Amino acid sequence: MPLYVQRQRGVASGSVRSLAVEVSYDDGRTWRPAPLTGTGVRRVAIVDHPARDGFVSLRAHATDSAGNQVDETIIRAY
Repeated sequence: MPLYVQRQRGVASGSVRSLAVEVSYDDGRTWRPAPLTGTGVRRVAIVDHPARDGFVSLRAHATDSAGNQVDETIIRAY
């Protein structure tokens, strides 16, 4: 799954210091890390969807060198 880190207008920019993505297949009851590839603001999260029907939930945490951070959770992202 492609990821792109963007900043809000007016926020002091810094380079991406850390980015972590987790995936859940049970509506957020349990989470496991999603491996990432790439660098900077463009990354790819490897999501290994189970063969059974169901939803995928995602959560991410990012920080930058200016001290900004964000946490985002999307239950039933797809």
